[in-house]
Amino acid sequence: MSFLIDIAILVLLVGTLTYAWVVDRRVRVLMAALRELEPMIGNFSAAVDKSETAVSALRAAGEQAAEARARRQREPELSRNEAPSFRTSRERPTRPAGTASVSGKSELVRGFFETVRNREA
Repeated sequence: MSFLIDIAILVLLVGTLTYAWVVDRRVRVLMAALRELEPMIGNFSAAVDKSETAVSALRAAGEQAAEARARRQREPELSRNEAPSFRTSRERPTRPAGTASVSGKSELVRGFFETVRNREA
């Protein structure tokens, strides 16, 4: 009877080792694919950061233009002497409600790939 138990344990152990080998191969293929995608993901992350900045700037410029147009419609025309002069500094653009700025996405992506490389070594 103990011989049958030993055989059953041996069969289960071989099955476990085979499954671990298959999983290891799949993980290696996945890591190779991630290594190939790393530069593209980094570039994409940088492009997303740039586009978020550009969209925020465009939105702020649009809101400022709309406010200026509304003020011009409400206020009477000023003479040249009464007109305000140019400012020497700009107001900080306001962020729309419900948005959050997440800085360091590129560093986050880079850190992920560095962690993966360190784990492989």
